[in-house]
Amino acid sequence: MEQNIGTKKLDKNKKIILTIIAVLILCVGVSLAYIIASLQDEARGNASVTSDAVDILRFEVDKDISLNPTQFNVVEGGGGLSDTAVGSATLLANSTDNNATYNYYVYFLINSNNYIYTTDDNKPEIVLTITDPLDQVVTQVDGLEYVEVTNADGSEVKGFDITTKSGLYNVASLYEITSASSTDETVQEWTFTVTFVNLDTNQAENGGKTLEGEVILSRESTDYHKVCKEGTLACNIAKLYDEENQESNGLYYHNGTIIGENEYCMYNGNPVLAFPDGDPSTSVEDCQQVFYALEMYIDASLITVGVEMGEVEEVSWNSESGVCQTTSGIQVYNENQILVVQEQCSGYAVISGPYAFLAIDVGSGTMEKQALPDAKDKSYRYAGANPNNYVCFGTTENPCPDENLYRVIGVFNGQVKLIKADYTTSAMLGTDGRDYRGSYVDAWGESSYYKGNMTQSDIAIYSWNDDTSVSRVGSNNWTTSEFNTINLNTNYWNYLGATWQNLIAPTTWHLGGMTSLSNTAKAFYDGERNNAGFDSNPTTYTDEIGLMYPSDYGYAAYPDAWITNLNGYNSSSITSNNWLYMGLYEWTITPYSSNSYNVFGVYNNGSAHYGYSARPVFYLKSNVEYNGGSGTESDPFTLVVW
Repeated sequence: MEQNIGTKKLDKNKKIILTIIAVLILCVGVSLAYIIASLQDEARGNASVTSDAVDILRFEVDKDISLNPTQFNVVEGGGGLSDTAVGSATLLANSTDNNATYNYYVYFLINSNNYIYTTDDNKPEIVLTITDPLDQVVTQVDGLEYVEVTNADGSEVKGFDITTKSGLYNVASLYEITSASSTDETVQEWTFTVTFVNLDTNQAENGGKTLEGEVILSRESTDYHKVCKEGTLACNIAKLYDEENQESNGLYYHNGTIIGENEYCMYNGNPVLAFPDGDPSTSVEDCQQVFYALEMYIDASLITVGVEMGEVEEVSWNSESGVCQTTSGIQVYNENQILVVQEQCSGYAVISGPYAFLAIDVGSGTMEKQALPDAKDKSYRYAGANPNNYVCFGTTENPCPDENLYRVIGVFNGQVKLIKADYTTSAMLGTDGRDYRGSYVDAWGESSYYKGNMTQSDIAIYSWNDDTSVSRVGSNNWTTSEFNTINLNTNYWNYLGATWQNLIAPTTWHLGGMTSLSNTAKAFYDGERNNAGFDSNPTTYTDEIGLMYPSDYGYAAYPDAWITNLNGYNSSSITSNNWLYMGLYEWTITPYSSNSYNVFGVYNNGSAHYGYSARPVFYLKSNVEYNGGSGTESDPFTLVVW
C-alpha cells in the first residue's frame, strides 16, 4: 500500500469551490486515498430578519476543509485523515427589547456519490462526524447509520457512514437560538468532520471516485427537490414534483402530507368507515352521526344495517350479575377494553366474535379529503395509470427499442430506482441454474390481462428459489436463490454490459417478511424494513439487481387506493390505475414471515418453487446525468453514458 502512495502526485488544481455555506469534494486515489475538499464561507437565504427593530441572524462557515494526504501523513498501518469545518448560526437581538428567539434547520446534502465499499463486509470508508452547539455528538440522523470503524493503526472513528450515501439528510429541525442582547452576539456552532478511513485492505476500487455534498443551515425547512444539483437524473425528476397539483404528472412526494382526491366522511382527522364493508364513507347522510367502536369511527349505518345483520345489539344493565350486556347476553366492553359501568350502559354495542364493544355516539362528521398513509420517507414516487416515467437504458439508439425501456419507480435518497418496463426473456436472464422454469405460456397459458408488447411465449419464468433441499415447495431465503445469484446478478448483469453496469449502484435490499396481503402499502413498507423473515432468514442482502417491493406496487396505484389492503388490489378500478400492473404473475422480493416457502407476488402469491415472470429492478448512482427526453414511451428520459 505504501508504495502506491509514494507514486501518487497530488493535483492542487482539483480544489473545487461550491456555494451554499459548505461543500466538500472527496477524490480518492489509486489504492489509498487523497482527499481535496472545500467548505466555502457563504450564507444561504436571508442573512437578517426584521421584527419591531432589527434582529440579525446569519449563517456562515469558518474555513475551507483541505485534506492533502501524502506518503508522510497517510501511511500503511497508520490512521485515517480528517479535517473539520464549523458552521455557525449567529443572532443579535434588536435594541428595542433586547430579546430575540428564532429556529433554524441543519441539513447535510450529498448531491452525488459514486463511492463503493471495497470490502466484502462493507466496512465504512467515508465517515461524517457532527457535533452540535452543546458540544454533544449527533448520533441520530434519519437515513444514516451511526458506526464505529477502526483505522489500520487501531484508532477508532465514530460517525455516520456516508460511503455510498446520497440525498438530503436532516441533522436538526427547528433548533432554537436565543439572544438577550443587542451588543453581545449569541453564537451556535455545528462542527462537521469528514474522515477518510485508512483500512488495512486494498481500496483500489475507489480510485477516482467522488462525493459532493453541502452543509446547509437555513431558517426554512427544505426538501431535496429545492436544493439538489440540477443535471442529475434524480434531481431533474425530483424537480418535476408539483406541490400544488401532484396528480398533474403523477409524481408524489412522500413526506407525510399527501391528501386524497376524493372527499370522505371525517371526524377529527380520522376517516369514518362505512358499515359493514369497511370502506370510507362517501355519504353525506351517513356522516351526520358518527359512532366510535372497536377503535374505529363508524357512520350511522352501523346501527340500521348492523341491527339487521345481527352484528349490533342494544345494551342494558343486568342488575343481578352487575354487568352491562347486549340483548343476547354478551358482556360489553368500552374502547379501552374495560367492562362498561352502569352509568355508560346505554345505546348499542358492536358484536365481534365472543365480545361486544360499546358504540359511542361521538357527534357529526364532516365531508373532507383524507390524509393518505404515504411512505413518509421523503421519496418521490410515480403513481397512477400511465405517468411519463420511461427511461431508455442499455442503449443509445433512437428510438429506444422496447427491450431497453425501463420505468422510474421513484427517487430515493438521491438515487433513481428503475424497473424494466416489460418482462424478461431467457436470453436476458439465462436458462442455467435450478430456478429457470421455461415459458410463461407453457406454464400458465395466454393471458388476456397482459398489457405489454411482447409475444407471451417469449416471456421467461423462474422459481423464486426452488431449493428443494430445504423444502419440497422451495425456500424464501433470498440469499440462497439461484434466480437471484445466477439469473439476475450474473446473467442479467452481464447482459447489461460494462458501460451500463457502471451506472448502477450496489444496493442493500430489505428482506423483512409479512404474514399476509391484508396490509396497506404503508404497512408493507414498514414491515419490509423492520420485520424479521422466517426463522433465521437474513433481513438484508446487498447486490446490484433485485425485484420490486410489495410497497412499490402498492404506491404505484392512484393515491386513493393506498388506504386499501393489497389483497384488494386485484379490482379493476385499481389495476387500471396502477402503472406497475402488467397483467401476469410476477415476483416481488418480499417473503412471508409465517413460513419458510411463500413469497409475495403481483396479482398472485405462491410458493417459492412456482414459476413466475420477473422484471429486474436496480438503483442508478446518484451522479448519473440526465441527457434529454420527456419521459413518454416514445420519448423516454435518456442518460449521459460514461
